[in-house]
Amino acid sequence: MSIYFIGIGGIGVSSLARYYLEKCHQVSGSDLVSSEITEGLKKKGAKILIGPHKRKNLPQNPENLDLVIYSSAVLKNNPELKQAYRFQKINAQIKILSYPQALGELTKNYYTIAVSGSHGKSTTTALFSLILIKAGLNPTVILGTKLKEFKNTIDNESDSNFRLGKSKYLVIEADEWNRSFYSYFPKIIILTNIDKEHLDTYKNYQGVKMGFKHYLKNLLQNGVLIANYQDKNSRQISKEFGKKNSVKIIFYAKTKFRKHPLLIPGFHNQMNAEAAWECWKIIAREKRIKLKKAKEIAASVFRNYQGAWRRLERLFPRLYPLPTIYSDYAHHPTEIKATLTALREKYPSKKIICVFQPHQQHRFVSLFKNFLFAFEKVDKLVLLPVYKVAGRDIKSGPSSSFLAQKIKTRKEETFYTPNFSSMIKMIKNDLQNSSIIVFMGAGNLDNQVRKFLL
Repeated sequence: MSIYFIGIGGIGVSSLARYYLEKCHQVSGSDLVSSEITEGLKKKGAKILIGPHKRKNLPQNPENLDLVIYSSAVLKNNPELKQAYRFQKINAQIKILSYPQALGELTKNYYTIAVSGSHGKSTTTALFSLILIKAGLNPTVILGTKLKEFKNTIDNESDSNFRLGKSKYLVIEADEWNRSFYSYFPKIIILTNIDKEHLDTYKNYQGVKMGFKHYLKNLLQNGVLIANYQDKNSRQISKEFGKKNSVKIIFYAKTKFRKHPLLIPGFHNQMNAEAAWECWKIIAREKRIKLKKAKEIAASVFRNYQGAWRRLERLFPRLYPLPTIYSDYAHHPTEIKATLTALREKYPSKKIICVFQPHQQHRFVSLFKNFLFAFEKVDKLVLLPVYKVAGRDIKSGPSSSFLAQKIKTRKEETFYTPNFSSMIKMIKNDLQNSSIIVFMGAGNLDNQVRKFLL
């Protein structure tokens, strides 16, 4: 089968491309910029064109194309997507699917465990997947980040966001943006929490909650919903859902639980581990694995888990060995608070510097008041301009500079800087002492930091 991917370098789409490569299909695609991800796909045999999307990038003969999969970020007027629909008129056998639709088709063929929620999806998915691997259950995993544990040692490939298994189990990270998770049909759903996130998709908080209610309807009959009891929205929605459907509802963190032996800091990660443990108990019972053995397997994973790409990931620059430097993906006020609280717990007496790049103007404006109090745990805050996302931004609203002014009234060491180079000058002294520096955001800050430091 010949498959063409539009936006093949995306963290989700690339994992699906890997799936089809491992299944020995012919894979090609395009992306605007080259990255470690696209280079890794090329090594696997994918043919990838880098640069502006053009209709001529698709295979010239419609008869030589079976499936087109496009990223959720691709707009309807994308020239390659429009060309794909032209080809479909010539060859009706060509399927055109969004990434969620294509992944949704896979969920129907596996015993699918979907990890969903506003926060904590990647870490929970990673921990649960590694438990299944440790137990010898060999799952296929599609993840929204990269794991060192998924590194291909045969060709010395870098960390991967995908693992092809040989069992019935498929573990996926079920993202709610653009209603992606409406396309998935899992046997088990893990629900970590429900927060004011992706308001560009759902309009308001009530819309977010309605979106999760709609998603839960995809849970297979006699399936299992594992929900966070401490999160009010997850608890209420799960109880309502359980009354109307023949599914089993299991709440985790209903009472105080014993601390898991994690290397990664933070109560939020303890909650992620508890969710993974609760789900593992279900699978262990199905496989008739004794509880004592199940505990040993989970504890082993927790003790050895080093964390994922851009989830409080420790960086080790050669030129600046003195500070302790982290890169983190947090871009929502709730995530920022949790991450910085974890850092403060780990380094109670160290100076903590946070460099934050807000992601997407719509989120920044909608949650501006929440951002005002998200950085209480740091000693010094440096704000960069908002990272703009094509098709997902609004033109009006407060700026990063204005946020800096507001926070500065309470936290004197708060600064705004217009670009990366001026930011580096601003933290030059911090790069030469034993402080803690965390570069935070979901935009291109991580790439810039790695190029400069590594």
